[in-house]
Amino acid sequence: MKTSVASRGFTLMEMLVVLVLMSIAVGLVGFGLQQGLSTASERRAVGDMVEALRATRVRAIVTGQPARTEFNLRKATFKAPGKREMHWPQNLHVTMQTASDLGSSVEFYPDGGSSGGNVLVADGDRRWRIDIGWLTGSVQVRSL
Repeated sequence: MKTSVASRGFTLMEMLVVLVLMSIAVGLVGFGLQQGLSTASERRAVGDMVEALRATRVRAIVTGQPARTEFNLRKATFKAPGKREMHWPQNLHVTMQTASDLGSSVEFYPDGGSSGGNVLVADGDRRWRIDIGWLTGSVQVRSL
């Protein structure tokens, strides 16, 4: 029994089309994964900033002494009292609005209040704003 030429397998053209489609798919998956990892590190950095600010507020209330979270915008670092210095990714642009006499730090007071202000974190079109209430010392983050 003989089989026809057409039913033996794939043509070279079909194989090339499949290879091109697979390479495009792999490229898109790789690009998406890279973007996802970048976004995850940005969110982690913003979460770490919020955690540091909230820990500083708790420390001020518990110890009965004012406490500060200090940001170094040039070195891309921040530090809460009693915690290690943390870095944020270099691709993030961080700006602050705080009380002028405190520079780039936020101070929390034993009554729960704070010097107030906000921290704006941006990377291209992705932006987050961390608001620090002066009356209650609450720390809230939102995506812009």
